Amino acid sequence: MNNLVPLSFRVNGEQQDLLIRPWHTLLEVLREHLGLTGTKRSCQEGQCGSCTVLIDGTSVNSCLYLAVEAQDKDILT
Repeated sequence: MNNLVPLSFRVNGEQQDLLIRPWHTLLEVLREHLGLTGTKRSCQEGQCGSCTVLIDGTSVNSCLYLAVEAQDKDILT
């Protein structure tokens, strides 16, 4: 069974179209699928802020944000 879902968003101004597992966080997708390692993995609880990105101008902890929720959004790392 194929558990991949399509995801489209813009990261740092570049359109990205991916197939991901629906339970992956935005942090995992940014680091592991797109190679954007500037967004750091640290506490994994949303407390330290090292994984913070802007989504449509609002700061979010990417370690707690499911990547599928970023569909059609603008992300700035």
